[in-house]
Amino acid sequence: MHPLLRRFAALFVAGASLFSCQTAFAQAWPSKPIRLINPYQAGGGVDLLARLYAGKFQERFGQPVVVESRAGAGGNVGADFVAKSAADGHTLLLTPSTVTTNPYFFAKMPYDIQKDLAPISLVASQEFYLVATNAFTPKTVPELIAYAKANPGKLSYATPGIGTPQHLGAELFKSLTGTDIVHVPYKGQLPAITDVMSGQVQITLTTLNQALPLIRADKLRGIAIAAKHRVPSLKDVPIIAETLPGFEVNTWFGIFAPAATPESIVNHLAAEIQRVAPLQEVQDKLLPLGYDVMTSTPAELRAIIAADLAKWGKVVRAAGIKLDQ
Repeated sequence: MHPLLRRFAALFVAGASLFSCQTAFAQAWPSKPIRLINPYQAGGGVDLLARLYAGKFQERFGQPVVVESRAGAGGNVGADFVAKSAADGHTLLLTPSTVTTNPYFFAKMPYDIQKDLAPISLVASQEFYLVATNAFTPKTVPELIAYAKANPGKLSYATPGIGTPQHLGAELFKSLTGTDIVHVPYKGQLPAITDVMSGQVQITLTTLNQALPLIRADKLRGIAIAAKHRVPSLKDVPIIAETLPGFEVNTWFGIFAPAATPESIVNHLAAEIQRVAPLQEVQDKLLPLGYDVMTSTPAELRAIIAADLAKWGKVVRAAGIKLDQ
């Protein structure tokens, strides 16, 4: 046999053998309990999503799916644990989109989101509502921008803390409008909203489920939603992007596996998420809490991560935001 043909044949046999091994491995999966890691404290929004999907996975896979909280370092502890776990599909991560902003606030990241974790699918997102104290005169985004330009440094916005999505969203707003608005960070969303209601701070970004009851109770005034498209249940509420094209701030939640996890297992999990998301019981559980139930392919989630890293990196550098860790 010609040497080139011999080499091709050897490569073909090796490739076929690897494919056969991966296929056999995937068919045997899961062979033991699956751990779904929540990188934040138990009892929060990530935990709720993790337990919901863990229950659905367990029904289908015939193995226990255990939600395990590994909190610390803004979610880095849990994400790093999964990144360094065996790539056999038995350890997964459910995390919010802070995985795309943490690299800008931690001097030493223990893992690389693009290299060490395999995206599987989005499962949900939460949109933000730009709200104001009732005494604030501007009622629309154009009026807000005009006011901020006419009163540089006199308008303030509250956030749950430095580096939060609300903080980055407000900095993006400032950069796109060329306005000077003062950041007032708090330790959590509740005190931030409380001071906006009292008028000590004029505006804030908060999740829809937090904003809507306060708007309906006339404790806050809604200005616009920071979504890419109008929210179906709030079609009369404008979005900021109608004034500032491309403006979007939300928190998405996705499921990941260690980077070397066989593609067949990743695709199996993605398909299962696609099946679970439209279920009425899932919709009924999440929609009232302000979640948009959504899914993606692994490739789509990978693209979202790359886009968010670029987007928020630019905002952080332009604003000179620093968070000592």
